[in-house]
Amino acid sequence: MTTDSAKLYSQQFDNLNRLVGKRIDEIVFYLEDTDKDFSEVENSYGKSLHNGIDIKSDNIYFSIGCRFTDIHYGLTISEGRTTEFEFIEEEKKPIIFDTKIIGQTIKSVDIYWMKIPWDGAVGYYPQEFVIKTENAFFLISSIEINNGEVNTEFTNELLVIENEQTAKQLQLGHYGLGDNGREWFNNFEELNEADKKNWL
Repeated sequence: MTTDSAKLYSQQFDNLNRLVGKRIDEIVFYLEDTDKDFSEVENSYGKSLHNGIDIKSDNIYFSIGCRFTDIHYGLTISEGRTTEFEFIEEEKKPIIFDTKIIGQTIKSVDIYWMKIPWDGAVGYYPQEFVIKTENAFFLISSIEINNGEVNTEFTNELLVIENEQTAKQLQLGHYGLGDNGREWFNNFEELNEADKKNWL
């Protein structure tokens, strides 16, 4: 693993862990006026988005979007607003997503990783981030909706799910461990050890 790769991997753990114990003050989506129900693609699972989202906590914004690889596939979390990292079309406006998790304190955050699926590629990318509070569930996945169905992982689109039963149905997050290719690591050091084995 190169120094730059290690920094990028480590950043995902560090930034998500900064949210633990903090209150979520605001969540922002970037949408056009014509988008319905906070989603750019109609589906029955969650909110399908083509840009990242902002989470505000303690007056600090974090952007979660599909920017892990050079072609903007796979999740990443960065301090700042999504507008600092992604091109947002002129027609889109920041819209506050008024949802159950707002005002609640984050109890845990988890990253679910998958192996990069390109031929000859070695390494992992974040497929899902899962944020939990005392009584709310918030999952963000780098996954695409086509014709109302979830069918493509490792994309430049987001799916936000707040119903844990839906995550179970689609085998996302910890429901995808094993059979659906997800892997979980307690910290960067564990991921780095697993990554070294992929090179053997």
